[in-house]
Amino acid sequence: MRLLLFAALASAAHATTHPPVFGDLADRARAQPAEFAADALLRIAGTANVADVSWKREILEDAFHIAANAQQPYPRRNWTGKPGSLFDKAYAQGLDACTLQCKAVHAMLAIDYKKARELFGEIPAPRIPRLTCDDAMVYDVSIFYATANEVAARAFNAREVARDEPFQMLQRYTADVSSPAQVSPIARMLAGASLKPQQFEALVDSLAAALQQLSGDDRSFSATVSGDADAALAGLPAECARRAIDPQPLLDAWHTYVARQMKDTRCPEPKPAGQCESPQCLQLAKQFSSLVMGPNSAGLTPEQKATTEWGGKLRLYLAALADWAGGDDPVEYFQFKSRFYLELFNLTPDGPERDMLLGTLLAWLQQNGYQRDHRAEWFYPVNELIIHAFSNPAAMKITMRELRRSSDPVIALYAQLEQLLPRPLETTIGLL
Repeated sequence: MRLLLFAALASAAHATTHPPVFGDLADRARAQPAEFAADALLRIAGTANVADVSWKREILEDAFHIAANAQQPYPRRNWTGKPGSLFDKAYAQGLDACTLQCKAVHAMLAIDYKKARELFGEIPAPRIPRLTCDDAMVYDVSIFYATANEVAARAFNAREVARDEPFQMLQRYTADVSSPAQVSPIARMLAGASLKPQQFEALVDSLAAALQQLSGDDRSFSATVSGDADAALAGLPAECARRAIDPQPLLDAWHTYVARQMKDTRCPEPKPAGQCESPQCLQLAKQFSSLVMGPNSAGLTPEQKATTEWGGKLRLYLAALADWAGGDDPVEYFQFKSRFYLELFNLTPDGPERDMLLGTLLAWLQQNGYQRDHRAEWFYPVNELIIHAFSNPAAMKITMRELRRSSDPVIALYAQLEQLLPRPLETTIGLL
């Protein structure tokens, strides 16, 4: 009887160590597409309000395994390294499988380092698809190798370290180079690793040997190559010198690799991403400028936008935007129609016009088939709207309410998350 009573009390205590609202949110999250489910679960597990370590471990494991089914396998960025389009911001949300799984491992390290190491071992080593000259976005697997370094430093006990197990783990990843996109991340991994001198030298030699054999697509190569080899190799030659290890074999391998790549067919610079091209998009962009800018190219004041005349122009523009039924480029259609709606919403003063615009914008996002095959890109304007609304609750009460009531379960879930677990401004400002 005592054992049964103890078990019942223990079960009750376990059931109340996290607020029920977070349990409900987690259940709602699990029902969403993989990237949204995993991202939401990571946010829930990361809150200080969840003290139940066992439940947090369960949430993190769920997030890790669900994330494997995200549409995008790896992060991507503009090949120049400078944000240049809505694609950059969409990928910066971290909704790819690699980022989500590495975040789960990082969080798990704080509560169960053995489980974190086990989970990281389940992530396949990066296999970067070859790109063509038409690709403006390149793969960036830095987070994978940064996480590998973190696991090597934190997920092995003293006995395992004495058996060189962290070194052996890093050695596997150092020797396994199949794309130019891996070179700088691996170099950063080695430069920051806590290794014995002979282990460090062995890994640098492994990277040099891999460079001697490496050949990849020019777009990925161009995104990482630099006239300064030390910069391209993320300071690894300088770290060699600091540790009194001759960097010349590594530099020789680097120069051989660069010379071999330069002999192959080079890609021209891709056309800038994020620009209108279709006649209808260009016309709408021109109309948009006339709606928000005065004759002297200065932005209209709130007083000017509060007039009946401006409200009439807004309705005419919304009618023209509604008539835009797409064309040959579904990416341009979704991204620019979303941008026009969002920028108008952000520039419209609080009042009937903005309420009307909110309904139109939500209807556009909720009923959009683009979400099916382009989840991260679809979510970016949703995310931007949520960030704007919840950062200004005094002026955005109606928007916050309508987002929580959205007929789209992903929008409603993230609005609830933002209300209960608001993100710090420094983590969201870069997305705007």
